[in-house]
Amino acid sequence: MKGIQQVASVREIKSIRSIGARSIPKAQRSTYLELYMHRREKDRLEKELFLLDKRKNTAKRLLDSNNKRIEKLQTEAHEEQEIKTYRNIPTSQRAVVWPPIAKATKPLKTFSLQY
Repeated sequence: MKGIQQVASVREIKSIRSIGARSIPKAQRSTYLELYMHRREKDRLEKELFLLDKRKNTAKRLLDSNNKRIEKLQTEAHEEQEIKTYRNIPTSQRAVVWPPIAKATKPLKTFSLQY
């Protein structure tokens, strides 16, 4: 028997239905009822597989779209960086002519206020 740490999800926990235990003795059970129940279970599982595959494909498509968008933004950022440089000299190292660099500001004047 698996411990709680070894069970990945609730669906992996075995139940009476999944182990095939029945309250009616085998001699009194209907074979057709068993076939019907197993076919329904098979249909349910096939439908679940289809839905999981559909979700997987959707997730892959969204991931691919996201990756393409990231690549496009990286390319744009690289192009902007190249535009901001002039002759391979970054703008931060070039002498800036305008706006002029502000000189040291004068200290603020204060006055006392009496109420």
